[in-house]
Order: sequence, then structure tokens, then C-alpha cells
Amino acid sequence: MAVRLPPEQDPEARLRPDPPQVYRSGFGMRTFWTTATWLLTGAALVLGATLPFLTTGKAAILPVLLLAVPVALIDGIRRYGWATLLFFVVETLLISNFFENLSVETGFPFGDYHYTGGPQLIHVPIYIGPVYFGLGYLCWRVAELLLTDGRRRAVDVVAVPALAAALMTVFDLGSDSVASTVNHTWEWERGGGVFGVPYTNYLGWWLVTYLFFQVFAIQLSRRRATVQETSPAAAPVVYAALALNAVAYFMVADDDTVTDPSGVVWNHEALAETMMLINLFAVLPFALLALRSAARKPRR
Repeated sequence: MAVRLPPEQDPEARLRPDPPQVYRSGFGMRTFWTTATWLLTGAALVLGATLPFLTTGKAAILPVLLLAVPVALIDGIRRYGWATLLFFVVETLLISNFFENLSVETGFPFGDYHYTGGPQLIHVPIYIGPVYFGLGYLCWRVAELLLTDGRRRAVDVVAVPALAAALMTVFDLGSDSVASTVNHTWEWERGGGVFGVPYTNYLGWWLVTYLFFQVFAIQLSRRRATVQETSPAAAPVVYAALALNAVAYFMVADDDTVTDPSGVVWNHEALAETMMLINLFAVLPFALLALRSAARKPRR
């Protein structure tokens, strides 16, 4: 019967090759999810720049907004983890749906309006909630890129939500008149000065989005949640795609007129031109600044 000596006493042990080592670094899954993120981001960019030519402006931005949802889910889960992102999803859906329904019923905080399509959750179409989440997450990430460098500062608990809400509102400023006055996805019953949209809509958008961003910021600060590094450029690229959509929409707009529910007549081409300028000089610069910040951000 052969006796196996311990390795330190076996002179032949040094001559045997070491057994193969198996490393489970997770590199394959990281590559998979990064690739998926960029495929979705690329699709959003292409659709943002081409949809108005295919649909002549009718609901031309909704597919881009819906593509933001899987981008947000993938990046959010990787960055914050399931539990933290689920918290953001739930509180965003609850707060946005509550205030949307409240405004339809009472006029506060957005103004007097109603949705024309369905199916609806009380008075609000079901797809509106995912749009708040997807667009909200994009704006949160862009605000983070613009204001933070990875270190936790007390002022960021308020500054990032305030800027993220402003990014949401700037987007709405450059798109609501198309969705309501032209496409009649929802209608402002008394019209308004921004091509049929009242100024209260934008004040309400900032308030409501600030609330759910602020709740999320407090949760992150309270839990001191661990944040993982992900692809920082994806959110700014999708946000930029929204701006390109408005540019493409201006290129296909006709010179007809459109009448809002209050009876005011607006020129379609002038409306599209104004929306394009808002996106070119407000939405797009924020996206480009965030991309610059993402390019300079060290990978950890």
C-alpha cells in the first residue's frame, strides 16, 4: 500500500503541475448587462432621432421614454441593488400617481386637465407611472454626474433632488405642448400660455418630482447604501435622445394650425420650433455636460 507523503515532504510534489484554478469573478455577467444597457441606449438614440419622420409627430416620443425603463432597471439594480431600486420604483409610482389623480380631480398641483386614453389607474393611464420612473431615474443619474464626484456631502441630499426635478421639468417644458395641444394625449381644459399648457403644469412637475427624488435621497443617506460603479454615460445619452427627438419633430412639422380646448389657435410649426429650441439650449446642454463628467469620471 503506497503512502502519500505530505507535499512539504514529497520531493516529487514540486514537479507536479498545480491543479487548474477556477475564478468566479462575475466578469461575464457584468459584460452581459453592460452590453444590454448600451443596446437599449443605442435603440433609444436611433428612435429619438427618427421616430418623427415615421409617425409625423404623433406620439413620437413615447417609445423613447419607455426604453428608458429597462435602462433604468438594469443600471439601478447594478448600482444600488434590488431593495434600494425597488424603494425608488414604489415611492415614485405612488407619489406621481397620487398627485396626477389629485390634479385631475382638483386642479392641484398641475392644473385642470384630463387624459384621453386608457387603460387607466383611476384617472391616469397605466404607462404614465413607468414613464415617471424611467425618465426620473435618467434625470437622477444626470444630476448625480453634474453635482457629485462619488463623495458623500450633506448638501447633495437636497441639491441632487432639486436639479433632477429641474431636469424633469425642462424636458416637460420642451414636450408637453406637443403631447397635449397637438397629439391630445391629455387636454388642458382652460388652455395656457405655453402653446395651450398653463405655467402651473411646470411648477407642479418640479414639485412632484422633487418630492420623490428627495424621499429617495433621504433613504440613500439614512441607509448609507453601497453604490456600485456602472456605465455613467448611458443616462445622458438617452436624455440627449429626447432632445434630438424634438429637433427631428421640427423638421417634419407642417404650417397648419391647432386649436386647444380653450379655443385658442396655435401655429403648429411655431409650436414645434419653440419646442426644438428649448431642447437644443436646455435639455441637450445638460446631457452633454453630464457626458463630459462621465468621461472624466475615474473607474473604480
